[in-house]
Amino acid sequence: MSETADNLVELPQMREAMLAERALGDWLVQNGHVQAEDLDRAVQIQQAAGGRLWPLLVRIGAISEDLLLQTLSERLGVPYLQQSADLPDSLEVYHFMSESPIKLEWFIDHAALLWRDGEELKCIARDIFDEVLLETLDYFYPQQSIGFHLAPAHQIDRLVDFVRKERAIEGLFAGDNAKQLREMAEEAPVIELVNNLLSQAVDMEASDIHVEPSEENFAVRMRVDGVLHTRLTQPVERFPAVASRIKLISAIDIAERRLPQDGRITARISGREMDIRVSTVPCAFGESVVLRLLPKEREDLKLKNLGMAPDHLQMFRTWLTTSNGIILVTGPTGSGKSTTLYAALEETDDGVRKIITVEDPVEYQMPNITQIQTHAEIGYTFARALRAILRQDPDTIMIGEIRDLETAEIAIQSALTGHIVLSTVHTNDAISSFTRLIDMGVEPFLVASPIRGVQAQRLVRRPCARCARPAPPPSLLAEHLAALPEGMVGQQWVEAVGCDACQKTGYRGRLGIYELVPMSAELQDMIVAGATLNDMKAFARRQRCRTLFQDGLIKASHGMTTLDEVTRLTLT
Repeated sequence: MSETADNLVELPQMREAMLAERALGDWLVQNGHVQAEDLDRAVQIQQAAGGRLWPLLVRIGAISEDLLLQTLSERLGVPYLQQSADLPDSLEVYHFMSESPIKLEWFIDHAALLWRDGEELKCIARDIFDEVLLETLDYFYPQQSIGFHLAPAHQIDRLVDFVRKERAIEGLFAGDNAKQLREMAEEAPVIELVNNLLSQAVDMEASDIHVEPSEENFAVRMRVDGVLHTRLTQPVERFPAVASRIKLISAIDIAERRLPQDGRITARISGREMDIRVSTVPCAFGESVVLRLLPKEREDLKLKNLGMAPDHLQMFRTWLTTSNGIILVTGPTGSGKSTTLYAALEETDDGVRKIITVEDPVEYQMPNITQIQTHAEIGYTFARALRAILRQDPDTIMIGEIRDLETAEIAIQSALTGHIVLSTVHTNDAISSFTRLIDMGVEPFLVASPIRGVQAQRLVRRPCARCARPAPPPSLLAEHLAALPEGMVGQQWVEAVGCDACQKTGYRGRLGIYELVPMSAELQDMIVAGATLNDMKAFARRQRCRTLFQDGLIKASHGMTTLDEVTRLTLT
């Protein structure tokens, strides 16, 4: 290789960087980006199988690719083309490489892309430090300046796929039978893509990953703080491979695409032990794949960490100390009901009670608690499971959801015979849970008798601590604030702004807002007498039960959330 070539200005630095892989790995550990045991594992794999250390860290889920590339860019001075807008047009790349003296097949084999930007050639590749790549480009493009750049693997794969398709070569991801699908799922690029998506999701503290195919592309969206954000789009030809990889590691039949399926993954990702619940459902252009991420160790699975005001926390704990009865948690999907129930179980688990849960599915695996997964497809429903567990001598029973009359009646019988029953129903507020049970067919006196209290809840986003700024409340709130308990309203109102730390959303993290309604003799009489929903709500207000909106206002006044969040979730 000629040492005078312009494109070698950066190359000695790259080669030096190649020799310092372990040093960079140690730096990642020291700065908390990678766990020491994950680095050791990657080094062992490298020693046994070869390859570059950095991609191995991504492949085993020790670090997200984005964080790794940012670190490499800063440490080595190599530009990182992070945004799609920084990358060239696919057709432009194809036309330039098809006219290159280097064969297209060579570029495809090395996952390398070359294009002209003004007077400069630019190159991105899976491994821009590959000696073969550097020597080949230097040989065919002597005395030309080549700017080497880092780019996300999925963007490189997208461009390589486009080049491959333009050459009318049979794509890697064709085929329908199980053997071909398994082979696709075990290809290194697919493994890297899926592992990288999981690592990104954990780093972003996402609760869900949605993989959604359309006619020409498939999108990957991640739910962060309750809001979906698109992370990448890929050609739809790649979807079968990605879906098959997810199915393979979650023990789902990879050849079945006509029926819904459920699976589970247990893995260490970005240094955290995770349970991942996988659901696939057939749709117009293939299958919708959703992964629910559930950290095994969660500090927020404690009542005191859920964001309840002191008076609400004390009331809920009082309900849990009763010897029998039903405690209901209500709210729409994604409002944190299951987390509240798990926190309640953790609170009541004193080592002397027999606690059994019936769930669909089991989300968090808890020690010292018997957790039962229902299987409706074989007839093992909530009601059937409840009948069986009553013979297991439980003290506390948690029912994932009361969905029908049969389940509701067994739950009520359990409460009336000396058990504490915790469960959820889907209603918009606490009082509506009474009418919901009556609508199911439960007699009003059976609704009034066993219930000890009902809690409605929503999850509001916390403002980002870095960019939130003070914002006085609108004067229109004066009447609402005056109706709140004296001494509970603060003066720390803030509004969301958005910065790099919060992905420009203005928010980071969530907490609950709550409406708690304890059962009283007067309320029991109203239920039995068939009082209207509005009459019962008016009674609850007279008893000083705060609405979700009022509880949200109190938390917004202390800077724990924003007024926009409270109104978005309670007034729309």
